[in-house]
Amino acid sequence: MVLLPSTISATSAVDVGLKRSRVDYSRHLSSEARSRLPNPIKSIWKTAQVKAGTINMGNGDPHHTLYPICEVNFVVPSIDEHDPVQSWRSGTGEQNIIASYKDDPCTLSLRTAFAYGAGAGLKEVRDALAGLNDRIHSPPNHTVSLSLGNADALTKCFRLLGDPGDSFLCEEFTFSAMTNAALPQSIEWVPIRMDNNGLVPSDLERILSNWNEATQGKRPHVLYTIPCSQNPTGSTLSLERRQQIYQIAHDWDIIILEDDPYFFLQYDLGVNQSTIQQYGYTRALAEVLPRSFLSMDYDGRVMRLDSFSKIIAPGMRLGWITSNSFFAEKLDMLTDSSSQHPHGMGQAFISELLGGGGWGVDGFMKWILSLCNEYQRRRDLFMDVFRQEVAVSGFATAEVPQSGMFVWIKINLEHHARFSTSLTPTVPGGPTTNTADLMDELFRKLLNSGLVMMPASTFAVADRTGTMGSHINDRVNFFRATFVGTDATIRDGLTIFGRTLEEFFL
Repeated sequence: MVLLPSTISATSAVDVGLKRSRVDYSRHLSSEARSRLPNPIKSIWKTAQVKAGTINMGNGDPHHTLYPICEVNFVVPSIDEHDPVQSWRSGTGEQNIIASYKDDPCTLSLRTAFAYGAGAGLKEVRDALAGLNDRIHSPPNHTVSLSLGNADALTKCFRLLGDPGDSFLCEEFTFSAMTNAALPQSIEWVPIRMDNNGLVPSDLERILSNWNEATQGKRPHVLYTIPCSQNPTGSTLSLERRQQIYQIAHDWDIIILEDDPYFFLQYDLGVNQSTIQQYGYTRALAEVLPRSFLSMDYDGRVMRLDSFSKIIAPGMRLGWITSNSFFAEKLDMLTDSSSQHPHGMGQAFISELLGGGGWGVDGFMKWILSLCNEYQRRRDLFMDVFRQEVAVSGFATAEVPQSGMFVWIKINLEHHARFSTSLTPTVPGGPTTNTADLMDELFRKLLNSGLVMMPASTFAVADRTGTMGSHINDRVNFFRATFVGTDATIRDGLTIFGRTLEEFFL
């Protein structure tokens, strides 16, 4: 039994198994997903794996004896250092070599890693990541599939769930590279209002309650959200909001695409040192990391997307999708007939890194904590310099992010001499201020001064329902700035920003 938030009515508090049995996952599938057949060659390949010693004369793999490689060595930081990230950066720490072999024992043989495989990825890697999921999220009855990072995972989820003319829900400012990926499928985006704490649950409820299928088409059945260090705003949803959003999703039968690449980059955590000493880093971090939508997913409506891009390296292009087994099977069918399985080198590296000859899961979590400490130091430096060089003028303000890589800087355009709030909209519900024009002017001025920050207009999702009350172009007075660069980048960049901002206003 899963205990739901106290705001839920007594009639909703039914047995968890009964709730799950009422979810019809198939109704969420796109026409493409419904019509797709399994890759017949892959199906035979999977069947052949069941019985050990089966002689395979039906495959098209080069034999492993002809691979021009027999060993791969990965040089990584020693996790025995007190602060492994700082030791690695300074070059003062020890190094470890973890190896993958073709002919000698290791966690994942190169014979397997470099051969053709199933779209879900190799079992050794999926099992390791499922174990990590269990220790961090404890999801009930979920399946792990590998991806080529979250961009690959999301585009496949869009194809899995979206038909032409469908409407999907998202934050009003979001990662446009991903929302744009759904547009060729003729999927419309419906933005949800945000505040400093992220997506506003009451606005999500308002949209769904007021939806008119006769005039607006089918009610949205998918919510795409970035709950930790929301990109671009840097906001992180509170537990209370997550519970409210999940309950709304349950009530309206919404599938949640939980895109969470910044989940492990949390700050001001207050990790209990005695827990580390007694139980290890994994348990200590699991106690203080935000509770994910996946962790409360009692009826299998969350598809969670994780990635190594922010915590190992973006060029690895390796991540994992956690979902119910029905969606996992459909995703695997898509992958088997498109991109195929993730690359063997990345799978071999992760297997060895998380295995007994590498860091192990607890060593990996020690690296994560050390990484958080370093990014927190850079965040604090950014905010200190921002107060000194920018905020003192009163022309810009910023909230301190709890996680991730970004600061959402508000430009106080009401202090600008040319700011106007009385424009006549050219279309019903159109903008009534010149915010977008002034922000474009400031962006170009910063660019000429040698500084790039991402303008909010890059991430804005226009409301096509006409029900949000104000046009999003009246709210694009923000820049997204990153604090993950070097100390010099932070100091020099904010100095230019502060000087150019004063020139723009004065």
